[in-house]
Amino acid sequence: MTLLQCINRILRLNAIIRGDTDEVQTLSDTQHNASLNLAIVATQNELIRLTSDRLIPSERQTSGTITLVASQRTYTLASDFTRFYGDEHFYVSSGNQYMTQWVGGLPALQAQIYTYATDTGDPNWWYWEPTSTKKVGLFQVPNASGAVWTYEYEGSVFVDEAADTLPFHNDEESYMFTEMAARRFKYLWEDIKNELDIQAVLEKDLTYKSSKAALLNLIKGQNPTRRYGSRYN
Repeated sequence: MTLLQCINRILRLNAIIRGDTDEVQTLSDTQHNASLNLAIVATQNELIRLTSDRLIPSERQTSGTITLVASQRTYTLASDFTRFYGDEHFYVSSGNQYMTQWVGGLPALQAQIYTYATDTGDPNWWYWEPTSTKKVGLFQVPNASGAVWTYEYEGSVFVDEAADTLPFHNDEESYMFTEMAARRFKYLWEDIKNELDIQAVLEKDLTYKSSKAALLNLIKGQNPTRRYGSRYN
């Protein structure tokens, strides 16, 4: 399902589009412009929350790489990097080396090794470099160029173009997600009696909760339990 298809389904579920009313054809259509843009926000916000909870399998990417440059301390990660997948490490096949994060990160490293930014050698640790992009620093600072370190990461599954595909495996998962986004749209669109926390309202909404439960069961890919309560041997 594309973002555009998702938006049209949200508008139908909320009766913005009904009967033989024309569906939205582009994200710049003027016929339902206000509701269209609110549906985009509802979809993106719902997707971000699922991503934050690490519930979408397709976030995982194969791998990224950084290539060491002599005397270069910091390295930018992949442009779609969200977070590391699994154990946070870098690996280089030559020498079968494994590089882990410095415990406590940059503040601890600064406190423990005053010359962290100038000491050169074979890097053994990495740390987050606080800047405007996802970037890591290495300790020690590499003294040679050419080594290629790989890392596994979860990439962005954000959608913002009409043809972008929702990050789900099949229509069933996409439809359940769309139903969740439609409920978020409903409370964004309507007066919710001065409730400022829409998420709190949604957590009380039975349609939203059952749709989320159905989505997670579909994503899990195994049969749900057929018994209630604990089992004792």
